[in-house]
This record gives sequence, C-alpha cells and structure tokens, in this order.
Amino acid sequence: MNGIEKKSPGSFTRGVRDKTSDYDGFDTERWVLKDEELSYCIGKQASTQKKLEKAAGCILQFIGNVGFIAGSLKQRKRCRQFIGWLLQQMRGVVTIPDVSRRDD
Repeated sequence: MNGIEKKSPGSFTRGVRDKTSDYDGFDTERWVLKDEELSYCIGKQASTQKKLEKAAGCILQFIGNVGFIAGSLKQRKRCRQFIGWLLQQMRGVVTIPDVSRRDD
C-alpha cells in the first residue's frame, strides 16, 4: 500500500483524518503527520518505527503521511504517548513526569 501511495499520493490517504478509539480490545487508530515528523518517526531503515512498535507492543505502519496504530487500548495509548515524546524531542527537551509510577 505504501508503494502505491508513494507513486500515486492520496490513493489510500485522501481525506483521512486523525482517529482515536476508546475500544478496549484490538482496534486501529490513525495519526496524520507532517513530512518532517514522519521521517523522524520512521528513522533510518525504519529503525525508530521498529523501536516504537516493540516498546509499545503494538503494530505501527505508515502509509503516506498517516500512521496506523493497531493493538489493544493500552498498547495504542502507549504508542501515541511515545510518538508524542519523540516529536517533543525533535523540538527540544522532553520531561517525563512520574516515571516511577509507569509500568512499562
């Protein structure tokens, strides 16, 4: 899908917007990213993307500028939070409050 999207932009992502879900079970969410955010989230040879997936325990795929996050509610929330921190890091210093209270 990503190959087709690169050759014909908008084939799969035209009109796609952010989508979150409160469903506790397996579901998919979307996050539309800017070009510079996308390359930062993917990393060289998808290294950052793989790390985000592994750390969050979810599936993270990018099609065009849209990130698709699939997994349980806990996994999806964790992935969104990790991506948020990553994008904050791109712009400056990141402070994570109450690290001792986290279970991951």
